[in-house]
Amino acid sequence: MVWAPDVFQRDDGRYIMYYSAAPREDDRRHCLGVATASAIEGPYSPIDSPFACPLEQGGAIDAAGFRDDDGTFYVVYKVDGSALNTDENYHPTPLVLQELESDGYTPVGDPVTLIDRDDSDGPLIEAPSIVKVDGTYYLFFSSHLFNSPDYDSKYATAPSVMGPWTRVGRLLAPGDPSNVGPLSGPGGADISQDGTMLVFHANLNGQDPTEGRGLYATRVTLSDGEASLVDPNSRSRR
Repeated sequence: MVWAPDVFQRDDGRYIMYYSAAPREDDRRHCLGVATASAIEGPYSPIDSPFACPLEQGGAIDAAGFRDDDGTFYVVYKVDGSALNTDENYHPTPLVLQELESDGYTPVGDPVTLIDRDDSDGPLIEAPSIVKVDGTYYLFFSSHLFNSPDYDSKYATAPSVMGPWTRVGRLLAPGDPSNVGPLSGPGGADISQDGTMLVFHANLNGQDPTEGRGLYATRVTLSDGEASLVDPNSRSRR
């Protein structure tokens, strides 16, 4: 299975796609792959080896690219310790940042942990997305399981992309309003590069994922280290 893609454009005009896929040697876990293309619609050609594959830590998923103001490329992703979880034992699920060469996939140094799960997050955190607005870095992420009633969208801020990162709180929570009724499990948020739009997914039936999950969009404001919704009732399903 291939899933969780993220695409951005390199300085040379080519496109980079990050994605999650199960390796042949262990289809219970995932690694991060990279593919390139000359046009955004493809076709994409994968590079020969995984970009990140820490199978001993559970694997890696949910990669998202980020370009800083100075042009430096990074990718943020989840080390998937939740693949090792049991009912009695939750493993670390750190969100880590890897600096990259201009090709978009060659690592520069080692990955740096930005934040990790705590007791308020349940078994995991995941789905990171970074944006910088007015000198402040914002990291959006989800906590809890997507198929639980507690799945949500939280955020943290930092003065530098490498941190230190400070958790601020929830931006989207179960029960928040939308144009089709109260939200159920609003997570997987991704922020636009200008920090004005947020897309996320939530349960279509307003209760659980048995009838699928839909894509929602809302306008946001990022200012002075705070993220807020422009209109709390503007969350609309696409």
